[in-house]
Parts: sequence; C-alpha cells; structure tokens
Amino acid sequence: TLKTMTIRPEEVIGSYIEGVRRRYLNPMSYLGISLGLSGFLFFLMRNVAGDFLSIDFMGEGASNPASQKIMDASLEYSTFFFLILIPVIGLCGYLSFNRRDFNLPEHMVSAIYTLAHISVLTFPLSVVILLALPEKYMLYSVWNIVLMIGFNIFVLARLHKYTLGITLLRMLLFTFLFLIGYLGLGILMNIVALLTGIVSVEDFLPPET
Repeated sequence: TLKTMTIRPEEVIGSYIEGVRRRYLNPMSYLGISLGLSGFLFFLMRNVAGDFLSIDFMGEGASNPASQKIMDASLEYSTFFFLILIPVIGLCGYLSFNRRDFNLPEHMVSAIYTLAHISVLTFPLSVVILLALPEKYMLYSVWNIVLMIGFNIFVLARLHKYTLGITLLRMLLFTFLFLIGYLGLGILMNIVALLTGIVSVEDFLPPET
C-alpha cells in the first residue's frame, strides 16, 4: 500500500472505490496506522521538544500569549485536528477534481488515503527533526503543509485525468479552496478557544516590549 500510494495512488484509491477489498489496506486501517504514528509524534512534541516549539518560529516576535495557548491546546487535541482535515480535503477535491463523478463520500475515501499516506511517509523525518533539531520543527511543519497540498493535487490529478491546461487550473482551484478551508479552521480554533476559556481577549494582545 505504501509503495503503490506513492507512485500510483489512483490504483489503491480507485480499486477500493470500485469494490476491491483485499489487495491493499482499507482506508480506515491505513488511517489507524497514521494516527498511531502521529500520536507518537505529538507525544515527542509535548514531552521532548516542548520547550523548543513556538508559534514565533521565524523569530520576528509576532507571537502573543493566545497563539502559544492555542498551540498547546492543539497538541492536547491533536487527533481531532488531524481528523478534521479529512472533510476539508474531501470537499476541496469534490469541488475541484471530479471527472470520474465521485460522490462526496468517495472523495472522503480519497482524502483519508492521502492524508494517512503523507503522515506515514513523513514520519521518519519528523522524528529525526524533533529529536535532533526541535527548534526547526515548526518551520518544517510549514513545508509539510506545502507537501500535503502538493501530494493531494498529485493524487487527484492521477485519479481524474484532465488535459494539462485544465489540470493546472484545477490545481490552482484546489490550492485556493484548501487555503480557505485551512484558514477557516484556524479562525474556528481561535473562536472555540475563546468561548471555552482556553484563551481570553487579553491574550490576543501583542507582548509588551
């Protein structure tokens, strides 16, 4: 499953949607493996690299107490935030790549496979960076998001074959929709944190110089 998802993801995802159940891991099993690996990563983030992790990873002094508290809460509820990306990716794919007329649940299957695969694929490097260069992990996470977008586009382009020009336009559409969805999740996280008392209005003020 790991090998074929990397080079021919349309075979794994297409086979499952078409009813083949024995050749590759099913999406929930693959997701379960990725959640286990992600749980170990978040354990390292909290207990090994916690002192080095900061939302102000560019060193520009742009963080505030709210940012750090929300990041700490994200680590606490990491599995939920991992899973909530699935409907975002599935909906973005449904709206941008759908030549094979997949319904929304079928796009969710594609999203589960894709998100799980990126998690499994990047796990070894993530562990190395957390242990060897923990102060660089937040910057590495940004590149991981770029990789996630790129691999999603690769998977969708392989599943729904368009002409080159149309594919490029749909790539831009998917990227735009994903960034809107990701930004929306960030705003939602801030609202929930505010409503539940994790942060206060004062926490959003920039630190005093």
